[in-house]
Parts: sequence; structure tokens; C-alpha cells
Amino acid sequence: MLCFVALTVFSQDKIKVVSSASIFQDMAKNIGGDKITSESIVPIGGDPHTYTPKPSDVELVSSADLILINGLTFEGWITELIENSGTKAKVVLITEGVDPITSQKYHNASDPHAWMDASNGVKYVYNISAGLAAVDPKNALFYADNGAKYNSKIKKAHDYITNQIATIPKEQRILITSHDAFQYYGRAYDITLNAIMGISTESEAQSKDVQRVINAIKESKIPAVFIESTINPKMLQQIASDTGVKIGGELFADSVGDADSEAPTYIKMLTHNTDVIVNALTGTSVESTKIDHDNTSNNFWIYIALGAVMLLSLVFLVLKMNK
Repeated sequence: MLCFVALTVFSQDKIKVVSSASIFQDMAKNIGGDKITSESIVPIGGDPHTYTPKPSDVELVSSADLILINGLTFEGWITELIENSGTKAKVVLITEGVDPITSQKYHNASDPHAWMDASNGVKYVYNISAGLAAVDPKNALFYADNGAKYNSKIKKAHDYITNQIATIPKEQRILITSHDAFQYYGRAYDITLNAIMGISTESEAQSKDVQRVINAIKESKIPAVFIESTINPKMLQQIASDTGVKIGGELFADSVGDADSEAPTYIKMLTHNTDVIVNALTGTSVESTKIDHDNTSNNFWIYIALGAVMLLSLVFLVLKMNK
């Protein structure tokens, strides 16, 4: 009984941090350590652009001490969710200090995917550390120290990405993806982006967008295109089939991967993406993707069905011969 009470008190002493997306949940976990609980509204693998909050999300937000949001049009649904929850939590805009990439198509709209540049990740960490210190000042030095250690790892990842992308010949540094989530990555690491959809997956791709991508593949002799973990790959798969290029691998942009994936954390997400891009665009190797896994699974059931048909045919033939 005493152990149960002690555990309950210990749990209540922790700061409850709720992030809009799994990327920021991971950042908070690295900074807050055992002083916090870190949860995400949008689950791993979910698309924050198109997410529809559930009743349980209202309860999650209402019980938070600190809420972390990206802004820059990333989570259009979150303001209403926060207001409806009646939460007294401190809300922190973690893109404070980021130099945003403005939309060429929509007035007063910015690209929200600032975390894709690891040097911006450092700013995210600073803002999260400051937010934690504001709601839990007695542990401010702990958060500052953890934030500094974490930023040291992010800076190493930034250097790694810079060096790896530089190994791709300049004319081959063209990244084709499903939606326009890699502009900050492209600006930071000198790679050209060409996506079917815009910065939000809420917009639908038009035939002219598909044709633009096909033309780019043919004109620049691009060897591979890349699917994304949170987006249906069918359109990009069709383009790859029509143009004869390979699916270079699966990239993570709006969500980290699950614990069994190659990208279960923010840092591993960035370095995994980089390895996949470099290997495919230099022709070193191509990563297997969920498309390959789905096709393998489909082929397995096709073989089972064909075997069953052949077996039934054989039984029918034997029965007919014995009559």
C-alpha cells in the first residue's frame, strides 16, 4: 500500500507535457527526462495536417501542464482543441526564432516543416527547455543541461547530413517526394526539391503536378523517387512505374517511426532520411519499403490461392476418373 502511494505521488510530481506531433514529443522526452511525462496528440504514423481530434484528446490537453505546438499552419485544428479543453496549461510556440520559408502560392502562409533542418532543431530544443523551466522553475538547470547535451547531438547530426549530401554529384541532388516537406532540408543541405503536393497534405494533387514531376524525372534523368511514412504511396508508385525509376526508399517527415522502425527518434529520422536519399541518388543501394512488403504479402496470398485451385482441380480430376 505504501509503495502504491509513493508511486502515485511520484507520478503526480512529474510535469505533463503534451505535444501536437510525435517529433516534438521525442524532443521533450530528451530534454525533460524523468522529470516529465511526454505525450503526443497525433499518434506515431498519423498525419498532423489532416488529423481530426478525438474526445480523448480533449481530456489529454485539459490535463496538461505544458503544450508544445509548431505553428506555421502545421496543426490548423489545435487552437480549437485547446480552447474547447479549458486547459490551464502553458502553450509554447516551439518555432520561435526560426526563419520561416514563406509559401510561393499562398499569401501569409509559411512552410511548417522547420525541424527538417537540424540547425532549426536546436532552436526547437531551446524553446522547449525554456517552456519546461517556466512551468517547473525548480528544475530549470536540469532542463538547460539536458537541452545543451541534446543540442550537441543534433549539431553532430547536422554535420553528418551536410557531409553526406555533399557526396551526391550536384546535378543528381534532386529529391522527389509526395508532399513538400523537405524545403528546409533542401535549403540547409543544398538539394533541390520537387514534390507532387504542396506543404500540406490537405491539398489534392492535380494532373499538372503529376506531369511536372514526370517531366523533371525525364529531363534530369532522376534515378529514384521517395515515398513518405504518413502518406499513401500509390500516386508516387504509379509515377515510378510510368517513368521506369525506382522507389528509393521511405522517408519520415511529419512523424517519427515506431520503435521497430529505422527512425524512432527525431535525430534518427534525419540521419535515416539522409542515408536513404544518398544511397538511392548515388546508386549505392535502394531501401525496401512498405510497398515491397505489401507486394510480398499480396504475392504470398496469390500463390496460396493458385495452389488451392490446382489442388481442387486435381481432386476433381481424380474423382471423375474413378467413376
